[in-house]
Amino acid sequence: MSVKNKHTILLVDDETAITKALKRLFRKGGYNILTAASGQEGLDILHTLKNGAENPASLIISDQRMPGMNGAAFLAKSKEIFPDAIRFLLTGYSDMDAIVDAVNKGEIHRYLTKPWNDDDIIFQVRQAVKQLELQAENRRLTKLTSEQNVELKELRNNLDKKVKQRTREIINKSRNILEINKKLEKSFMDTIRLLSSLIGTLNPDLGKYMGHVARLSRKIGEELDFSRKVLDQIEMAGMIHDIGLLGLPKRILVKDEAQMTENELSLYSQHPMIASICLGAVENLGEIGEIILYHHENPDGSGFPNGIKGDTIPLEARIIGTVAAYCRITDLWPRDTNAIMVKARQYKYIYKNLVLEKPDVMLEKIGKLIIHHGIKQKYDPKVAAALFEITAQEAGANRKKHLKLNYHDLKEGMTLEEDLRIKDGRLLISMGTILKQAAIDSIQKVGKHKLIDGTIHVSI
Repeated sequence: MSVKNKHTILLVDDETAITKALKRLFRKGGYNILTAASGQEGLDILHTLKNGAENPASLIISDQRMPGMNGAAFLAKSKEIFPDAIRFLLTGYSDMDAIVDAVNKGEIHRYLTKPWNDDDIIFQVRQAVKQLELQAENRRLTKLTSEQNVELKELRNNLDKKVKQRTREIINKSRNILEINKKLEKSFMDTIRLLSSLIGTLNPDLGKYMGHVARLSRKIGEELDFSRKVLDQIEMAGMIHDIGLLGLPKRILVKDEAQMTENELSLYSQHPMIASICLGAVENLGEIGEIILYHHENPDGSGFPNGIKGDTIPLEARIIGTVAAYCRITDLWPRDTNAIMVKARQYKYIYKNLVLEKPDVMLEKIGKLIIHHGIKQKYDPKVAAALFEITAQEAGANRKKHLKLNYHDLKEGMTLEEDLRIKDGRLLISMGTILKQAAIDSIQKVGKHKLIDGTIHVSI
């Protein structure tokens, strides 16, 4: 961990040769260095810093033997001014009684002996300021967690009111949401679909991904002969299973769990519980909330938030968890082949056999290999088998609908399966665009000027 902030170091010693030598050592570290020739002068400097300096004292190093006020006494008083500062006592080998006394009172963090080793003292100072930054970061995260807990409690107690309030705010900003809201019936499934639409408005990628999870999870439920009621619950859970991620920084959302820092993973791992608590406060959503609560639990007990294992994890939750892991690859990974290869490097068992193909084909293969590799540890075998069967059937059906056509044979409603570019390489229309008549007219005008090379890959 590198030092992130500007730190002030106060050196206190009645021998100016000592403070000058230490100042030379620490100057290369980029510290703001202050010196004092006595304990009282050191306290005066600390009071000045306390009353308006931009950088408070991060580290205080004091000699033990000084006239008027010794180092242990000075450091004890300095603690009253800057209690969070790291304090070092600089002393000779003959002052062990003073060292023990100062350490026992808790007034110093470390003692350094004269003569010192330059490399050792530089290392000790660097570690001290890093420790200070870690403590500050811990306080920041503790405060953030406390604030989030307060928000969560408020959300739990006022969920109905907040959903209506947020719905009104989003409707005012989006004509599309207003139109959807007018058309929706006041049914249970439609309420979830409305919530799913709102998520898609706030985060289109997350909304599209959760919609895919919902559809594929329902198909697996049908394959496993669930009742209509349970199939509806699985589909609804899939639509909103990651609702607890809303509000997290985008840098966390685009990472795989293996790439997250400890702090990021801590924030990320809270989202099933947040979603479950929110949904549990609404009548008739408790069962869906329970599915969502357990969808990151693993058969071997390595999941979160509760670390349960095996059949104690509801089968509906195992379905959502398996499908979500697969769709996270196919829907949220980059669509560029080189970028896919870069992300795949974190999975050695995949990367060594991976070849460049169309992005969709590569992502489907990677998703299936990851699920297959985690069977029994992270994914239920029968759920994985059903997933492989259904995705294979869908891939076969999609292949039958893919066509390569000349520009004059395009029809409204077809979907581009590859980026459409003119001969010099400039992008004309992006892959995935559903063609409307206006777009087809434009393509045909460009085609008549012979600016398009070859056939156009579309699907019906």
